[in-house]
Amino acid sequence: MRWGILAATLALAGSSGCNTINSIGPNCDRSADTNTPVRYTEGTVESGVYMSAPWDGELLWFPAGMRYELDHGLGEVPRFVNIWLSFDKCGTKNSTVAQASGNQAELREVDANKLVIVNGSCVDYWLLVVAGTGDGEPDPPEDPASMPHGSCSVEDAGM
Repeated sequence: MRWGILAATLALAGSSGCNTINSIGPNCDRSADTNTPVRYTEGTVESGVYMSAPWDGELLWFPAGMRYELDHGLGEVPRFVNIWLSFDKCGTKNSTVAQASGNQAELREVDANKLVIVNGSCVDYWLLVVAGTGDGEPDPPEDPASMPHGSCSVEDAGM
């Protein structure tokens, strides 16, 4: 059995190089032509932070090539956008969420009204998006010395 697997692998590697190996790997259509953006107007905004769903709520189905146009309702361009993925539609209620990386979720457009996010991979996930303007942040103290640990001078740094 092992010799058969080894022989098949060597035959594939020697026949026409990477194109043969790539043709048996994941292949999905991620083009914009066949994956038109789905507009999503749900989600909540609290203290200047938009969430497409609660951490333990029903996340957005995010199959390979999927494109979402999320109306974030922040009224201005977000200062941050965090994209989270799960293998379970109920997020932290039944499973875990982890930040997306690479082409798992591509942020294609950001403006004062919407975020366009694309699943550039060939793997299906569940999606959670968090974006914010910073409006919910407390104002910094007027006196920098009143901050915890104050402003460190060169002498305080042990130099």
